[in-house]
Amino acid sequence: MTRGTERTAADQLEDLANAAPDEAAVAADPIAELLLPGGLPGDSEGRARVLEMYKIMVQSSEALVARRQGTNTYFLTVNGVLLTATGLFIRPGADPRSHSAVIFVFCVTGLIISWAWRTLLVSFGQLNKGKFAVILRLERFLGTSIFDAEWAALGRGQDRRVYRSFTDSEGRIPLVFTAIYGLAAIIAAVVALGWHP
Repeated sequence: MTRGTERTAADQLEDLANAAPDEAAVAADPIAELLLPGGLPGDSEGRARVLEMYKIMVQSSEALVARRQGTNTYFLTVNGVLLTATGLFIRPGADPRSHSAVIFVFCVTGLIISWAWRTLLVSFGQLNKGKFAVILRLERFLGTSIFDAEWAALGRGQDRRVYRSFTDSEGRIPLVFTAIYGLAAIIAAVVALGWHP
């Protein structure tokens, strides 16, 4: 995942999400230190606060997934409407140059929309990784690690035969729309400039 010796912020975030600390390593882990700046709580009230933080983070992660699904639905709908509108301009007998200019504008709009969609999906994936970096640490403090165990069962995302990132998979959809819009924009531009098939 790294390029040469350079490590990207995404690689570092992946490492943090995969390596939840034990109690002895809290001070050495910047995320665990931020979670519990006063150290591990020794009383039942402190442990109850940790449990509440854990519940909040799990709910926050679930809400993020719901927002991501809503975003996907929105952008699929917008792209469907845009492609339908583009198709309505393709008519036999119409002036191909003027219609191609309008189709070109629709395609550029589609490219911008697809880029925005892809950017949001990447951002949602990064946010969820950050949330799970916190969740995995909180689990260690609670004495049970259901999400960490699930992540271990999935090979911590290292083997694509065992686990494929949903963000990677869904990120291909905007790329397909980008390819469609890009090809259509090139054809529309060429026709608008005077080429007749």
